[in-house]
Amino acid sequence: MKKTAEHFEKHASTTVATSLHNASTLDETESINVALRKHQNHLDDWDKAELIGQLNALAELFIFQFKLETSIPAIMLDCLDYRRYGHFRLDRNGFGMLNEIAINEKYIDALSFWQIASILLHELIHAEQQHIYKLNNDLTERGNYHNKAFRQRALLLGLIVDQKGHTRCVPPPSPLFDVLDKAGIEFCYQAEDIESENLPIIVGKSKLKPWICSCNPKPIHVQVAVKDFEAICLKCGHRFVKKEK
Repeated sequence: MKKTAEHFEKHASTTVATSLHNASTLDETESINVALRKHQNHLDDWDKAELIGQLNALAELFIFQFKLETSIPAIMLDCLDYRRYGHFRLDRNGFGMLNEIAINEKYIDALSFWQIASILLHELIHAEQQHIYKLNNDLTERGNYHNKAFRQRALLLGLIVDQKGHTRCVPPPSPLFDVLDKAGIEFCYQAEDIESENLPIIVGKSKLKPWICSCNPKPIHVQVAVKDFEAICLKCGHRFVKKEK
């Protein structure tokens, strides 16, 4: 993790500590989430403890500054599918905890801290949306991850999100970058960081290669590790060929 985030945690914790009593939803935080936060922040034998501490402090800062209607999340680092930068889990996880937010560990070294912050904010908006739907007993929108309400809320905070969840940052000045700037988090982006469909993608290490048949309009896709794959689709009768990138 770069030095751009070194002095952030102390600043954010001080800001949050003096202001959290104004955020009513934080009062609803379950004790297990608070205990997890303390546990993570005091581990001496875990090289991710500092990062988790920064993410915990940043989450509370976002909740306060943006008045997000959600309680303190249970933040974790996990090896997710390489196509995902993070996730928010509906309902309780396998440990019975609410508001699980995972950041994909595969990207920790590839992204700047401000980019990880944008992923965290994205997932916190999910937490807020689900809190609102549960509060209003609205089961029709529950689980509809990137609906219009989500995208509008994200845009107000400085994220451009499409229906598939692809996320871009609104160029500064924006609410997101304003908060990061006040917290002492440096951000240095180029045009592609703003205009690309998503954050930089790390290619998976799988040796499987995609092959495709000639079925029309829905060809069959397969993935194999052999270079000289020889097979015929029994539906269209044609050989499978390598799928072009």
